[in-house]
Amino acid sequence: MLFYQKKYLLIIFYLVLSFFLTISFVGIENIYFSEVDWLLGSGDKSNAQNGWTFFKNDQWHFPLGKNPNYGLDISTSIIFSDSIPLFAFIFKIFKNFLGVSFQYFSLWILLCFFLQLYLSYLIIFKCTKNTFFSIFSSFIFLIAPILIYRISFHISLGGQWLILLGFYLNLLNFNKRKNFYWILLLILSTLIHLYFTIMLFGIYFAPLLQKFMEDRKILNTIFKVFTAVFVVLFFMFIFGYFETPVMSTVSRGYGELKLDLLSIFDPTVDEGTTSTNWSIFLKNIPGTSIEGFNYFGLGNIFLFLTSIIIIIYKNLKEKSFFKKLLTKNIGYFFILLFFTFWSLTTNLSFGGNEILNIPLHNYMFGALSIFAATGRFFWPVYYILIIFSLILIYKNLKIKHSILVIILAFFIQVIDTYPALEHHFIKRSHFTKPIKLNDNIWSEIPKKFEKFRTTYLFNNYGPLFKSLSHFLGTSNIKQTDIVLVAGMDRSKAAEARYNFNDKLYNNKFSKDTAYVIDNLGHLKLMKKLLKDTNNGFFYRDNFWLFLPNKKLDMSKNDIELFSRIKFDELKLNQKYNFTFSNRDDLLGVGWSHNNYGEGVWSEGNMSFILFGLEEINNDVLNIKLKFKPYESNKKDNFIMKIFFNNILKEDVNLSSLKNENELSLNIEKNELEKENIIMFKFENLISPLEIFESPDARKLGILLKSILLES
Repeated sequence: MLFYQKKYLLIIFYLVLSFFLTISFVGIENIYFSEVDWLLGSGDKSNAQNGWTFFKNDQWHFPLGKNPNYGLDISTSIIFSDSIPLFAFIFKIFKNFLGVSFQYFSLWILLCFFLQLYLSYLIIFKCTKNTFFSIFSSFIFLIAPILIYRISFHISLGGQWLILLGFYLNLLNFNKRKNFYWILLLILSTLIHLYFTIMLFGIYFAPLLQKFMEDRKILNTIFKVFTAVFVVLFFMFIFGYFETPVMSTVSRGYGELKLDLLSIFDPTVDEGTTSTNWSIFLKNIPGTSIEGFNYFGLGNIFLFLTSIIIIIYKNLKEKSFFKKLLTKNIGYFFILLFFTFWSLTTNLSFGGNEILNIPLHNYMFGALSIFAATGRFFWPVYYILIIFSLILIYKNLKIKHSILVIILAFFIQVIDTYPALEHHFIKRSHFTKPIKLNDNIWSEIPKKFEKFRTTYLFNNYGPLFKSLSHFLGTSNIKQTDIVLVAGMDRSKAAEARYNFNDKLYNNKFSKDTAYVIDNLGHLKLMKKLLKDTNNGFFYRDNFWLFLPNKKLDMSKNDIELFSRIKFDELKLNQKYNFTFSNRDDLLGVGWSHNNYGEGVWSEGNMSFILFGLEEINNDVLNIKLKFKPYESNKKDNFIMKIFFNNILKEDVNLSSLKNENELSLNIEKNELEKENIIMFKFENLISPLEIFESPDARKLGILLKSILLES
């Protein structure tokens, strides 16, 4: 009875502690389910909340996670917005009782803090039977830099207690039911984040490998693993994991978002988050990416070094000590080696300097890039090193000495990581205030339009999504394609871009769709092509909006600002080099980036160049275009037609051209206008994806490098 009383008191203590930590982490005003603003000021958090909002407001579909209103053409499922599907499914059942604005992420953070504490306590207590030592050990796990840092911006990945639960499950002695519980845990992990599922499969496999090494019976091991894989894949299908093609999950390449050999000693991330330095004592070591951040902290380093000293000392006294320790844990040893090498990748770096890069076949590289954020796979290693260190210390030192060591380690960890703990729990600097759009038009758009779209559906990881995320998450817009999608179908995104280009060229816009214009190049072309239509252009809160059939609603200020939109002038005899970053200047729709240097790629059947020109003195203007065709397109009828102000000027078979080419257009003086459009029309395009060259689904025509006007 006394044992259970202590257990319940401990649970209450951990719950209370977690509650106050959550208040400190998110702010007392943000713990309420109805408060969503704190989530709508940044990329990943905004995406998680907006994905949930659109999912909540829609009817149920099959697969269960299908979320067609969030993304439209590129919609996938609630899985790929990192919205914690477990909570999304549960709370959607009660959606009729939820407010318009509803979030469950503060509850999730509380749950993560509690389970991180309680499960780490259970693991250490299972091995030590010492309550005090186990409680202090749990504090070490709670303030692990990889937990606090990650949950501050990628909330679903705060569920690192799943890793601890996997380790704890392996410690329990119920062999007949253990495989069943493991399958339940694996299914549960798919409802939180797939990266955890992969990690848990490794932890699940460790004791199976251990048993195989001992009894050499492989059939039972194979049966258990295949059963688990089959069941998990079945539930992944039900939840909506396969709403996007596998190739679409390939993101940044394998070998970029990895672990550096010095990452466990590096307290600072070198790129793009609101985090801070995680150490008072250690300085930044170049080379750690967001995903590679795995700083141990000096407290954990102290524990690890203490355990190493114990192993060396014990091995000197008992020559077979290390061998016995290794043999007893050989399953974990191999799995942790596997995760370590996976996290380091074949592109090995030391302090940001590449020391080894093993080339991989394109297909192998693509397959490994499905889980490109390999630095995360060090997390099981990170936690098991702490667990082994704590257990070794307790079992090989006197109890009072082991308790002194854990207390000392905890305080070293707190002191060392205090700048970051203050950053997250006191200053709460990891939050970004949402951008609230104040003009009345934002409240009118949801009343008049079902959909809110962008003119360039490609990748909204930037100002467009961040600036609009609060509006999208609170305005009752029913459908949008301004999203962040982990598994975006690139082919569907490309088709959406081409469909918009066709609608623009033919003025066939749906009356239920409002658009935010991606860039000034698009705006210039739209003004020119739609000049005699009833469509409205509105400049509000630093955005240009396009509302079909709403020209009469334009204000005097809209009309005045719209009248100032002009084509950029090109100077005679001055070469202009194209870059996608300067797309506001001369590029209309139909152009895209070039990852490998200068120039812009045409994509889709139509692409437009826009330029103004002062009156020329001669009768003929010569336009020189430097370009390179997409050489992997081997079709005989790979055609490019070039129109100048709707007059056909060139009809070129690109299949006969190679490398860089220069093409000249001779334009009569009477064909020139103050604002001119060069339109490229392409036939028989293909994408790199179609020929298995890369995951790039853009239908490429030419890489346009420069334009020169001579007269």
